Amino acid sequence: MTPRSRLSDRVSEQLLQICSRNSARAAIPLMLAILLTWLLLANKVDERLLQLWALSSCTVILLRVVLLRYISRRDDLSALQKRMTATALTLALGCTIGSVLYFFQGVGTFERAMLTAILLGLCTASHSTNFGYRPLLLSYIGPLLGTLALLWIANPDQLLHPALAVSVGISILIVAQTLLMNGKFMFDAFALSIEASQKLEEQSRHLAEALAVSERAQSEAEASSQSKTRFLAAASHDLRQPVHVLNLFGAALRKADLDARSRDIVDNMNVAVTSLSSQLNALLDMSELDCGAVKPHIRSVDLSRLTGSLKLEMEELAEDKGIRLNCNIPDGLFVRTDPAMFSQIIRNLCGNAIKYTFAGHVSIQVESDDRRVCLTIVDTGIGIDDSEQGQVFEEFYQVANPGRDKGQGMGLGLSIVERLIRLLGHTLEFSSQVGVGTTVTIGLDRCTREQVSSAFTPCTSEPVEVCLPANLRVHLVDDEDAVRRSVETFLATLGCAVTATASSQATIEFLGHNDPAVVLIDLRLQGDDSGLVAVDWIRRERPDLPIALVTGESLSDGEVARRYPDLLMLQKPVSREALLELLAYMVPDAPGKSPENSGELVREGPP
Repeated sequence: MTPRSRLSDRVSEQLLQICSRNSARAAIPLMLAILLTWLLLANKVDERLLQLWALSSCTVILLRVVLLRYISRRDDLSALQKRMTATALTLALGCTIGSVLYFFQGVGTFERAMLTAILLGLCTASHSTNFGYRPLLLSYIGPLLGTLALLWIANPDQLLHPALAVSVGISILIVAQTLLMNGKFMFDAFALSIEASQKLEEQSRHLAEALAVSERAQSEAEASSQSKTRFLAAASHDLRQPVHVLNLFGAALRKADLDARSRDIVDNMNVAVTSLSSQLNALLDMSELDCGAVKPHIRSVDLSRLTGSLKLEMEELAEDKGIRLNCNIPDGLFVRTDPAMFSQIIRNLCGNAIKYTFAGHVSIQVESDDRRVCLTIVDTGIGIDDSEQGQVFEEFYQVANPGRDKGQGMGLGLSIVERLIRLLGHTLEFSSQVGVGTTVTIGLDRCTREQVSSAFTPCTSEPVEVCLPANLRVHLVDDEDAVRRSVETFLATLGCAVTATASSQATIEFLGHNDPAVVLIDLRLQGDDSGLVAVDWIRRERPDLPIALVTGESLSDGEVARRYPDLLMLQKPVSREALLELLAYMVPDAPGKSPENSGELVREGPP
């Protein structure tokens, strides 16, 4: 991460709020430390001066709590003025508490050692009150550890061997430097997450404005609708990137040593990002379908294995609602379809059935003859009134959600199903009765076992815990600085050693002299540069080096998959779990690696 020479007002505001809140929480522990110090030095130094120190330290602690809260609420002060005031208050606190070292010369080795332990503890705990912001951290630990180190080196009264005293002083300085370095990393992660969140809010606002325009334009000419879909398709890369960045920063921040309030904020942020990612993917799926960017790749698919994999995926959702998810598909039944697109169809239909079923079951059944297979999804849900059945496949329409609660999704799932059915040439029949349930039947062409392609292997294994090797060397190729920093920050929390380049040429030069364990490559780089240039070089010069594409570009047209049929691909935004699964699969003998997982990593259909 690069040094941060200037803080945004948003970061400064969040920092002051955290400092104000955490300084109040830290007041009592600080006073207890002062009491402990007073008990340690009582009857060994001037009692009047010791009492004066304890009283002044407690006064400065309380005064700092009050003033920090006061300046954080002042709108007439600039962000810089607030930070300077907070730094001055912290310096006053550090100097006041550090004045206890006046008694250092008059006590024995035991008291000096205990005093050192107390001050080191106070400095180590200071991260939680200032989030590692260097001016605040330095103004606090400088007077304490700097003075303490010099006193040990000076060795008053020569109570220790000079070499040992100097070693203690140098060790204290090393601890101080370590605290500063850790604080910098902690604050950089905090600041970057706030800035990424702000960028995401701006992107979300732009997206919300675009959606509002598109909804108003539904009654206008076809040209307006086509303009909307072209805009969303072209924006796919740029809209996915900030969500991808925030996903990884949120995962990294979740591993930091946070107080309860900060952890609650991070958890809520991650839930919001997951929801936004799901809704964004649905919108981009719709736009790609409407503008004709999706090209199906029809092949023979084992229907039992595909539905069995989806059943494992959705069983927990059904169990959470207290209903059964049944899947009665016989072995040896093969159909002609695009496996990724058909998986999306079944996933959307089953998800919708589970959402509106509150008792009973959701079942996946099949009937077949020599030429056709009819797959039926039956639920015992609330059902749909006859007057509404004609609208269920329209965009943004949702049954039993007149208030447009976005927590229930955006109403695009069945619209995507209807478009995919048409694109694949399958048939769709729909029937429903209020209070009884809904039945959806899909008709497909049947094929034989001998026609089954080996290009797609659905994952049918139970989820396994992913564990990466220690100090795994990961090289990232991405032209966006925020993406590189988010991946570096997240993987660093897992003990990985991350390097990065921004162009294909820089990547080739780097790999000519370095040997990472895996390489993650973005497809679209700056200008006309492409990550595929690096892919081609690696396959030619370093064929044993594991590589994967992690990109915000749409992969639905299958062009990259046709050119590189065995290349692993993930589409942004990438979740923490998906990135870990990808790395575990790429690393030989990594715990959690499963050969069946490879089919899930390649995104050949709509996201």
